[in-house]
Amino acid sequence: MENPMPRMVAKIYIDDIDVDRRLAELGMDRQDILDIRDVAASMHATGSSPLFPANGAGQLAYQYGTRELRATFLKRGWVIDQSYGTNGVRHPDRKVIVLYQNVDVACSLSDLPQARSRKGAGSERLSQGSAFDLIEEVVPATHSGEGLDVEVWYVMVAQDGAVEVTHALIKGGEFSEFIERIFVHDGSDFDALEEDGSSDDDAIDFDIKISRK
Repeated sequence: MENPMPRMVAKIYIDDIDVDRRLAELGMDRQDILDIRDVAASMHATGSSPLFPANGAGQLAYQYGTRELRATFLKRGWVIDQSYGTNGVRHPDRKVIVLYQNVDVACSLSDLPQARSRKGAGSERLSQGSAFDLIEEVVPATHSGEGLDVEVWYVMVAQDGAVEVTHALIKGGEFSEFIERIFVHDGSDFDALEEDGSSDDDAIDFDIKISRK
């Protein structure tokens, strides 16, 4: 998937002391993020069996990655969030939402991460919550500006075990702007997962449609 050209320069945290400090400021912990990655990777390996559907590996990684994210953050007092049909957690006091995301690459200075499946309109609307203060042009014309004053962060897990926590915006179904990237681990402690040949693996963005009778 070709990366769109971002117009913002992301702030990147690489050194361990900076990574741990920024995660702590956000109410997160490095080991928690690694545990989420490990669970998602384990389920990805399970779904890589030829007996599963072609997108089974990514689907299982997404489902169990999200479950582990929620289980982990709820222990820290966060609450479940389902704004616009997304599946994440919200900080009890701060305007911060965290979602799980399978990506093609993570912790790379040369390549920007992209979701392994196209993001839905709900994710795009949610991600624009703080965009008014960042880059006005990316806000959709249909954006009402009501109830969306949040930062949306993603625990981004790549198949090689690299994982980063990133505050990003979505436009046109793709990550378009990267505000902050926290490089948690480059995956060097990890056995690479086999490529399952599918890029459409976590399309779980449901757009809630209401029809008049």
